Amino acid sequence: MEGAHEKLLHLTFDEAEGTKSSENAKDSSFESSKFILWLQIFIFTFFVLAGQAVGTLLGRVYYEQGANSRWIATLAQTAGFPILLPFICYPSPKNHNEENELSVHQPSIFVHASVYIFLGLFQVANSMLFTLGVQYLPASTYSLVSGSQLAFNVLTSFLLNGQKITPIILNSVVLLSFSSSVIIFQDETGVSGDISQKSLLIGFTATTFGSLGYALQFSLTELAFQKVFKSGSLKVVMKMSFFIGLFVTLASLTGLFASGNWRDLEKEMGEYRSGKLLYVINLVCTAISWQLYAVGSIGLVFKASSLFSNVIINLGSSVVPIFAMVFLKDRMTGLKVFSLLLGLWGYASYIYQQYLDDVEAKACEVSKSLAEDDDF
Repeated sequence: MEGAHEKLLHLTFDEAEGTKSSENAKDSSFESSKFILWLQIFIFTFFVLAGQAVGTLLGRVYYEQGANSRWIATLAQTAGFPILLPFICYPSPKNHNEENELSVHQPSIFVHASVYIFLGLFQVANSMLFTLGVQYLPASTYSLVSGSQLAFNVLTSFLLNGQKITPIILNSVVLLSFSSSVIIFQDETGVSGDISQKSLLIGFTATTFGSLGYALQFSLTELAFQKVFKSGSLKVVMKMSFFIGLFVTLASLTGLFASGNWRDLEKEMGEYRSGKLLYVINLVCTAISWQLYAVGSIGLVFKASSLFSNVIINLGSSVVPIFAMVFLKDRMTGLKVFSLLLGLWGYASYIYQQYLDDVEAKACEVSKSLAEDDDF
């Protein structure tokens, strides 16, 4: 009996050690997956910030050097999609759990193509609006006005994606909305004799509606990931970026030839103040920059949410005026600085909400783990 009792004690001890080892393995796996997730989010964030800053400044330089084709500028924002071909063609490792999950119901190619085409055409309209904004507004003013995209996205995320709206998020929305609107009281007519109040109104209106359109597009993209593209592979981000870029580029090319602006391309290159070579370099670098931005923004929607992606985009809107002041000699007036500070306050509010959500999530994990131990 004593030997049996000792064996039972050893068995119980071994089971406890095994359970503890299993829990440690789970914790280690959880921490590892969490690290990979945040590493991916960091990379996508860098793509958004770098692509947005370089693309916006190059777009402004395009007009300042004498070019004026809105269709060419719009085309340059999406024509960089071919650089994604190697990532799409490269075979990714298969996950058996994902394969079993996807084998239950996979939407047809027609459904996939319909989503790509719809989002692509939606982006064409938004790109044209933002192109108007860049043309009629200084780079710093354009970037700050486009900050209203976050406020619009809170509403669309709430309606389409079930986004939780807390008082802290509302505080962030109010601050960011006001920060992007306060600059309409800034008199920009002194920047250039060619800039009139009518042009500023056109630029402000176009950028505002473009922000609303992109907010809706981001929420629809998140909805597509939830309902249609259910794969856990990052290749789905590359595919969506590639095919949306393809359809938008085709639509822009159609508009370019239908409007007859393609006939002025050679003349525009010849009149470009910096020369034909720098004209081509500007468009190529613009295309690559905005493609990085597209991959980063869609990647953040996929890995986090459309609202998180828009927070990073608005963070970029605060960074661009600094580069515009350094490289394009834009004025940073008092109202713009005030608007920038309000924007940063809004970002801080959102980040604090993210911190509270993480604390709550960790508390739930601990409670769940304790409940499982009690059941054992």
